[in-house]
Amino acid sequence: MAVKKIATIQRWVGLSTDTKPTSVAVGSTFYEYDTNLTYITYDGTNWLKYKYELGQLNMAVNKDMPYLSEFWQGEALSATEWEETLDGAATGAFATSAGYMYYDIDTDAVGDEDVFLNSLYRWQIRPGVNGDANSMIERFTLEFEAQAVTAITAHDNTHFFLGMSSAKSNSITQANLIGFHLVADALKGKTDKAGTEEATGVITATLTNWNKFKIQVEPASVTFSFNGSAETALTTAAAQPDVAMYIVLGTRAEAGAAVGLNISSVRAWYDEVI
Repeated sequence: MAVKKIATIQRWVGLSTDTKPTSVAVGSTFYEYDTNLTYITYDGTNWLKYKYELGQLNMAVNKDMPYLSEFWQGEALSATEWEETLDGAATGAFATSAGYMYYDIDTDAVGDEDVFLNSLYRWQIRPGVNGDANSMIERFTLEFEAQAVTAITAHDNTHFFLGMSSAKSNSITQANLIGFHLVADALKGKTDKAGTEEATGVITATLTNWNKFKIQVEPASVTFSFNGSAETALTTAAAQPDVAMYIVLGTRAEAGAAVGLNISSVRAWYDEVI
């Protein structure tokens, strides 16, 4: 294509479903107000999505906020990030399957035995404060991949917990927590503030598969997502905890069953108000 000079251009506005004009000045732009995207024409007829290069400006506004990422590339449980609770003859060890790295925690076949990992340090979890004018934090996000070992019916519903807790415990009966848990062997999301609770509906899940879990804490809401699908956000202020929390991932065996969790990629981070 021959080089074309951009001189006086035209700026167009319309819907993404509108036909973009032809035979216009080279370099003209078209703003789609329903998608918030801008296109540019390089020859007066064909249109390409406009790419904005922020350069140094991007470095200026994106502050380095605290985060955790665990992909098990260290092939061990890092004592600087994680603590492990293994009751009785339970085990915990790094494992791989077809190149997929994860940490494997398992009980033995005895009831009332817990296995869980918790973060060594706590995180700011304050839905009612996040995003306020005097808070640096806009939202907190926790994502992880996990797989239940053995049929979910063999896991103790009271101590199957994946989320954040004010205590280093996987019991869903304690106050001040946000996480995934089991009700009659069905997965739900739950928040608790000083004993006042709110829960999502049942989340359809095959927990013996590898699944992706996500919890996002924002001003006045907590959203649980499973394999990329978000549940209706929980918005009851009285049920949204405002205390610092540990990340806790764990389960407990019911009588006569050996159960466990495989935990793969984990990451947590804050987004800052810009």
